[in-house]
Amino acid sequence: MFQMDLTSRAAAHLAKLKELGFDVYATDDFAEIEKLVQQTGKPFRSPMFDTRRNDFTEGRAFWLFLKQNGAVVGGLAAQSIPLGQESFGHYIARSTNGQYNIEAELEHVARPLNERLKGHLVYLGDLHITDAARGKRQVLREYVRLCVILSAMTWPSFDWVFAHIPYQHRSLQDIYGFASITHSAFRWGAERPFLRTDDMAVIYHAKIDLLHSLLIDDPDETAKNKRKG
Repeated sequence: MFQMDLTSRAAAHLAKLKELGFDVYATDDFAEIEKLVQQTGKPFRSPMFDTRRNDFTEGRAFWLFLKQNGAVVGGLAAQSIPLGQESFGHYIARSTNGQYNIEAELEHVARPLNERLKGHLVYLGDLHITDAARGKRQVLREYVRLCVILSAMTWPSFDWVFAHIPYQHRSLQDIYGFASITHSAFRWGAERPFLRTDDMAVIYHAKIDLLHSLLIDDPDETAKNKRKG
């Protein structure tokens, strides 16, 4: 039932994107991914998703590319992180130093994250949209939510989905469809990872939040219908 509901919701998001003039392409061919990421014009790659630094294997990550008139205009990556018994804070500190090749001092991880984000995590990151598609919130909404659904279909045993979000973009939590947000997620020492700030937030939701969203009508669509009436 879970997979059927996910498939139905994925089809709905894809249909809306097509109505808006966009399509998507999902792939875990890591040689192809490198070429497609370059087509998005993204000025930098975060170490967590840089295929030149990571020896990703099939089933560990995938990229969902946004297309318009056959051209790649956006990219977003999803990665499976089975924490096991490791704490979220310990994982962030360990992986940050390894990925960024620095001795960053992670002084504090917000308690809600350490207590909630456990087990099998899915991390979404490296979102980049070209100028051709930027500013279209409905497109961004369908695109990111579709990636969340595809992540759940790819790793149905997941416990949580999470992503980092800059403070100035915090209002996008609702656009992306994440149930929770924790502000000031991390506090770093003088040596900090690239683009990581102390006011950065983490948005996230549990599998049960996703299950709930699949059982109800799209609240945005309900609101639109009320306004029309």
